[in-house]
Amino acid sequence: MRILPIQEAYKRKFERQKNIGELEYHAAGHCVHIGKLSPGCYGCFVPSYGYNIVSGVRCNLNCLYCKSNKKEKEQKNMIGNMKLKFLHDSTMPNYNPLRFSFSGGGEPLLYIDVITDYMSFFHSLEKYMKKKPWYYLYTNGILAKADILLRLRDLGFDEIRFHLGASNFSKAAYSNLKNAIRYFKAVTVETPAWPLHRKKLFEMLPIIDDMGVKHLNMGEIEVNKYNLKKISQTLPDAEIYQCLLMHLYDGGLVYDIIEEVLKRKYSYSVLDCNCFVKSIQRGPAKSVLHQDVKGLCAEY
Repeated sequence: MRILPIQEAYKRKFERQKNIGELEYHAAGHCVHIGKLSPGCYGCFVPSYGYNIVSGVRCNLNCLYCKSNKKEKEQKNMIGNMKLKFLHDSTMPNYNPLRFSFSGGGEPLLYIDVITDYMSFFHSLEKYMKKKPWYYLYTNGILAKADILLRLRDLGFDEIRFHLGASNFSKAAYSNLKNAIRYFKAVTVETPAWPLHRKKLFEMLPIIDDMGVKHLNMGEIEVNKYNLKKISQTLPDAEIYQCLLMHLYDGGLVYDIIEEVLKRKYSYSVLDCNCFVKSIQRGPAKSVLHQDVKGLCAEY
């Protein structure tokens, strides 16, 4: 495995961007995309209140590239502590939540009762504060069967995001994705640009267009101490580079996908959700780099 100098890594990315004239740029160039993004993405690029909730650490799948600590233990009293935090935050003068999401750690749908508890609490805050955020959930899709999707809809979720690569683009995940489109304002495929999925990613593009998926978010794999060994053994010639965190260079796969979507005139947006997005999303940059995000997201 080779560590790319940032000058080389960035140059490769910028050259690909320069050669696709239809690309749009927001958030001082951190946000590169085609089409209007999900409202759930807006909070990544503006100073806003929003929170990603880790429901728990268990998962029903085992992605080779997973960056989570498989030995992590469930946190005790997590829900109670988080409710106290949100209640305190809601008393602040500038409290204006744009989004609450459930992703990260394990598979959220293994914790449907935890999610139900949180959503009931958030709706009580809405009534008190007269402010409604955008709610979305990220899932590998295997457990997102019709009864669960209906329950999530009734809980007030606006959007569901599917990580299709987690199940190697299984028939079950595709079937549940198709059902989800009936129930939610927006359905997004958010799956990484894993080089070994290249063929299946291209096969996915017309399928999700026919289904009516609204958005496609693709980012590079984050590399850390929990997945470095597996990735290096599987892809010994892989290249990694640092941009806030360490990332696996995708060889331009995201931009190959964008070019194909443009060529075939598919209807969904595509976001290059790479390290530059993460750097503004997770760092202090979005407090000052938000001057050009008007019209970034679709309206629902």
